[in-house]
Amino acid sequence: MNNTDLAMLILRISVGVVIAMHGFMKLGWVGKGGSPAGIAGWFDNSLGFKPGIFWAWVSIFAESLGGILVALGLFGPFPAAAVTADLVVVTIAVHVPKGFWTGNGGWEFPVPLAAGAFAVALVGNGLYSLDGILGLTYPDTLVGLWWIAMAVGVVLVLLLRAMFAPKTATKPA
Repeated sequence: MNNTDLAMLILRISVGVVIAMHGFMKLGWVGKGGSPAGIAGWFDNSLGFKPGIFWAWVSIFAESLGGILVALGLFGPFPAAAVTADLVVVTIAVHVPKGFWTGNGGWEFPVPLAAGAFAVALVGNGLYSLDGILGLTYPDTLVGLWWIAMAVGVVLVLLLRAMFAPKTATKPA
């Protein structure tokens, strides 16, 4: 028995299920719920991600579908890299300004999830995965291009946010 494959199974399921549930919450399926329109409004008006409806669906797909695929170990590093990119953006845009602790909305929680997804993307799904069962492999060139696409996407969304984020009012001195 290879402990690495067992470790990847545990990591994939824990990260994948947690992030998928977060995506399902944005769809209103679990938790206190929400809706794509509500998430889009928050992205547009509070975060400066424009157009909000586009970025809301990018986030919903990365989290819900990406999380499911990570947990199942299907399609190699592609869903794990998408989850990583999503979590990097949300951590920088939403959680870092609130400090470290999760109770304040800080980055204590999303950073380990991003690190777990990143580890899966780098190491692979392992033998105890649908990829392993089906014998699926992915060319290094395609994986490299996907990483470039995810990095460009992160930079793009953060630049757009910097351009369109609501400006905070400053008090006169």
